[in-house]
Amino acid sequence: MTFAFLLAKVIPRTANAPTCHYITTFCHLRFIIFYKKKTFYYFPLDICSRNCNFARDIFMTKFSIITCTYNADKVLERTLESVAEQVYPYYEHIIMDGASSDRTLPLAQQYAEKDQRVIIHSEKDYGLYDAMNKALNLVTGDYVVFLNAGDKLFNETTLEDIAEKLKYGNKPSVIYGYTDIVDNAGVFLHPRRLQPPRNLTWQSFKWGMLVCHQAFYARADLAKKIPYDTTYKYSADVDWCIRIMKAGEAEGAKTLNTNLTLCDYLDGGMTTAHQRESLKERFRVMVKHYGIGTTLLTHAWFCMKALGRALNRKIRKIKNKKHKKSNNKK
Repeated sequence: MTFAFLLAKVIPRTANAPTCHYITTFCHLRFIIFYKKKTFYYFPLDICSRNCNFARDIFMTKFSIITCTYNADKVLERTLESVAEQVYPYYEHIIMDGASSDRTLPLAQQYAEKDQRVIIHSEKDYGLYDAMNKALNLVTGDYVVFLNAGDKLFNETTLEDIAEKLKYGNKPSVIYGYTDIVDNAGVFLHPRRLQPPRNLTWQSFKWGMLVCHQAFYARADLAKKIPYDTTYKYSADVDWCIRIMKAGEAEGAKTLNTNLTLCDYLDGGMTTAHQRESLKERFRVMVKHYGIGTTLLTHAWFCMKALGRALNRKIRKIKNKKHKKSNNKK
């Protein structure tokens, strides 16, 4: 007996779910075999037609969004709201709280009461990166992203747009995109100065953290095996991203550039507030991964670019003064 193999999209697109992955249909036997995560699933066609939601639940990419908080009630709501408004339903939002004493927990609980996808865990920790490691242990999704309190997913279709970029059988180690910088009121200020490359590799970060942490979606199976190095206070995220990409490349996985803006990043943050200490740590991270020679050369280039930007600002300032004087004379 011969079997016909037909690749078909059998689960229709709805307002709340993007197009399903491809599946293999054994037409003559009237059943469908699903394959995901090294497991085969068998369904007669009549069952699949009656229960499309069940089939869709097996196949859709699930995102784990982690928000680590500590006394963040002033900025947390915009983050919670940006996740809650996603039209894509397959995600979990893990709130890892450090035993806040303000309204952070009651605020998060308001969202958790309305949505079981919001998971709250609160206990004392040993800093941000310790909290991130604890949150990684709770992840059940396929991809994980860290969204700080005050940061937002770019719009209500962000997760859906990312899911539609994933093809059946394609499991990139990292999914990434662009970032916008916003102020405390959530108003757009400017695009992030460092822009992601067309093809991201672990070598790309020798030129700085080209992808914002909040626009860096790591494959969960890799992320759970690679904890943050808590010996760093401000730059463990840079080290972690490099190690994730190294692990992905070691198994032959590629990264995926969505070419989309994925998040609004709140201007400021812990790294900005401790810029000098952060820069020292980043230098150590660069030396660890790229060697002292490469790190010194790239930092010499950074200094030249910084001097060039400062010189351009000074020239513009002088030109503006001259322009004002000439206007006053008229």
